[in-house]
Amino acid sequence: MSDDVVRPADSAKKAVHNARRKSLQSGFSLLARGEPQIWFTGGMLVICIAMIVGLMGLILVSGLPTFWPRKLDVLVLNNGELEIGQPQSSRVVASPNADSKVNDVATDANPERRPVADRMTTGAGLSYYYRTANHDIVDGHYRWLDATQFDASGKASPATALVVERMEWGRLYGFALELSRQIPLDAATRAVVRDIDEITALLVTLPSPATGEVPASSDAASDSNASTQTPAMPAEDSYDDVVAMLNDRRSELIDAALRSRMSESSDQVIQVKLAESDVWSAANALDDGVRIAAARQMWTEPTRILPELQTSIREATEKRNALKSQMVEISRLDEQISRRQAGVRRAEIETEQLAVRQVEDSQYLLEEWVQLQRRDEQLRQSSGRIRELFGAGTPVNTAMEAVETYRTQQLPLEIAENQRQLEEWLQPIREQPAPIVDAVLEFQTRFREITQAKLPMQREVEQLQQELDETTVTFAVPTGGTELLQLVSDDVAQLTNGAMSEDLRELLVANSIEVAADASVEATKLNNNMHLIAFSDTSERRHLLAVNRLNYVSDPNSATWSVVLIGEKVHEIYDIVRIVPVNQLGLGGKLSVYFSRWREFLWEEPREAGTEGGVFPAIWGTVVMTLIMTIAVVPFGVMAALYLREYTRPGPLVSLIRISINNLAGVPSIVYGVFGFSFFCYTIGAYIDGGPKNADIIAIPPAMWYVYMGATAVTGVAAFFFSFFASGPSHSQTAGKRWLSRIALILWLSSIAALAMLVLKSPFFDGFYQEYLPNPTFGKGGLLWAALTLSLLTLPVVIVATEEALAAVPNSLREGSLACGASKWQTIRRIILPQARPGILTGAILAMARGAGEVAPLMLVGALAVAPDLPLDSEFPFFHGSRSFMHLGYQIFTLGFQSQNSEAAKPMVFTCTLLLILIIAMLNIAAIYLRARLRRRFRGSQF
Repeated sequence: MSDDVVRPADSAKKAVHNARRKSLQSGFSLLARGEPQIWFTGGMLVICIAMIVGLMGLILVSGLPTFWPRKLDVLVLNNGELEIGQPQSSRVVASPNADSKVNDVATDANPERRPVADRMTTGAGLSYYYRTANHDIVDGHYRWLDATQFDASGKASPATALVVERMEWGRLYGFALELSRQIPLDAATRAVVRDIDEITALLVTLPSPATGEVPASSDAASDSNASTQTPAMPAEDSYDDVVAMLNDRRSELIDAALRSRMSESSDQVIQVKLAESDVWSAANALDDGVRIAAARQMWTEPTRILPELQTSIREATEKRNALKSQMVEISRLDEQISRRQAGVRRAEIETEQLAVRQVEDSQYLLEEWVQLQRRDEQLRQSSGRIRELFGAGTPVNTAMEAVETYRTQQLPLEIAENQRQLEEWLQPIREQPAPIVDAVLEFQTRFREITQAKLPMQREVEQLQQELDETTVTFAVPTGGTELLQLVSDDVAQLTNGAMSEDLRELLVANSIEVAADASVEATKLNNNMHLIAFSDTSERRHLLAVNRLNYVSDPNSATWSVVLIGEKVHEIYDIVRIVPVNQLGLGGKLSVYFSRWREFLWEEPREAGTEGGVFPAIWGTVVMTLIMTIAVVPFGVMAALYLREYTRPGPLVSLIRISINNLAGVPSIVYGVFGFSFFCYTIGAYIDGGPKNADIIAIPPAMWYVYMGATAVTGVAAFFFSFFASGPSHSQTAGKRWLSRIALILWLSSIAALAMLVLKSPFFDGFYQEYLPNPTFGKGGLLWAALTLSLLTLPVVIVATEEALAAVPNSLREGSLACGASKWQTIRRIILPQARPGILTGAILAMARGAGEVAPLMLVGALAVAPDLPLDSEFPFFHGSRSFMHLGYQIFTLGFQSQNSEAAKPMVFTCTLLLILIIAMLNIAAIYLRARLRRRFRGSQF
């Protein structure tokens, strides 16, 4: 019985055991398959991907809309204040009286009759974020406005509202009132006017025709040539009369040219103004002012202003670019003069004499010589043209004979006197050593040539600046003021029809604005709820009023209107980059503006502390610095990894080196910046500039330097022979040869260290740029030092990645190569390195990604917020490693944390971040593509 009872229990246990065993064998156990671990690791991967996608989504969402043109709203607040801005975002805010307002609305038969504040608090409780601009007129860049502060009647988007992007002071929001452009003269008239101005300026300095004496530039010159006298003119004539005749003729020519141009522009509104002013400074001595004519084209209709304004901006942009190129050429010529002056300084250092100050003092004589030569040429051309213009037998023609006499007789004396003074200045220089004499003569020759080459460029610059100043545009802009008074619809209708009520006149007088009784009032309708009123006071000064409907009721005739005094802003056209009528643009126009701003962002220089304009110098600096860093770090990292992997044996020293490399990978980047600043800038750079003395390194005395040099040479020779006797296969080396190889290594390291010390402490080296001191060339932050500092930072990454790539090469390849008779280096160069190239490129990719995004070291070793000069350009020597540069990472830092207008810079931060990520991605994609090609190339050659 007992057996019968026990057997079922045993059989049940056995069945359970077999089922569990079967389950384990079939793989259905979760613990056996490890599925929770798989789910956990997969979940972590999903979280990481979600974080990356979320970050990129945040950057895209915040960066891509930066340049999208938003509508421009004009807001009339409940307190009568006028505000204009672009809405950026909105948020829901809690209203303390929301419930009670909703109940009131439900019981109110006509909620529109209630006050604005009460009516709007019943809504969703929205608060709007506006970009307000006009920083040079009012304070503040952005402003939060609750919906309770304005209603539908106090918010409008006029079609004539403009977004003006300026070179300085950021954006301006307003309305174009007037475009004024001076009518340009044709080239022939400009040449004649220039000739008349040149001759007139000379005539007022010539002596009286009664004496006929010509004053010499010095007493010596007057005594040396007493025969140079100006032909006397008739007594009834005088040079003042001739000047008046020339000026009258000048005005006639300008009037004729302008009227001819005006007749060609009959479809434009043109206003001719005659002004009393002096044409040249010497004319101030005249009793009567010189009468000149100036014709200006005036556009006042908003529909006519905008097309002409866009055309003027395009022309101004072309002239501004031409002006910039001319200024760049002039600066390059000035740099050549500085280099020639530095040559004199170098000769001065070599001979221990002083000559640079004398050279600086002589520059005014050299410039005077160039001006005299230019004056001779101009007078010869001008006098001939004026003779043809007036003909023979006139007082002007007789005066031209005096001018010709001055040019042929007096002007050569002035040139000779200039040469005499220059030779007198040069006399003590000739007594100095030959290097100084040669350098000074070379400086004078090149200074004259460069100054003559600069003259036409300077005239072109003056002409471009004058043309850019000829066009101005006037904008109506809110000035942050509040309302003057409130009017009813009847008063507004009277005002918009050109009549001003007495109440308004009295209120304007109370605000120190006196309106004439017959003052004309011009009204411009912005929309049904807003008007712009312009009028002049008794002093002919124009004032602007913004008339806005505050609220409305069922009866429009009883509406309340707010009158706000606003101002006007006059801008030269050269200061405007772009004008966008955002409220008139359709989708195509907005896309055009959007891509135009992107083009400016990618190709132009920054302005307004980086919040406006482009970042091309930062893009260029980032790419060039990253490539130079990669070129510098990869060879050193590969060589270090080769030595650690292929040549050394495991031991305490190798372990210490590996630990040091791993520790360097965890050192904060700012520490590398401090090291780079102190070592590269203040030591190596200062040494390159001015030798050991400039780098605060005590030089070795010459005698001791030769002794140390001999000892270093002996050490190097001994190291060579020890290495020679210790050479041979490592497996057959005896104990003595191993000791010889160790001693040879110590001797080689000692000789290298001694040679470095001899170079740094050399008493015979004074630097390559000593003539430029105390202004450093390489002894400051620059692109080269920044790239080398980041190469040290990324060196552990390359070493570790290269070691892993070398370890992945099968030993069978090494053994096969050695078995075929190849040496160790031949095996490395032809077998191991080609197989490890994909892994080495992986290390280079990681180094690029790490170095391109670093900012902290760059703050100390060369990166600047604004550095328009590119470190790599078309100017010899093409690569300028000593120049400071811009970097996108540093640009992001300065925009986000150093900008005065952080809110305006916030969108640019995301845009620059997006651009930096794209640049790093493009560099990595190029390296990954190269690595994939190399991997496919050597895939078939593996055992």
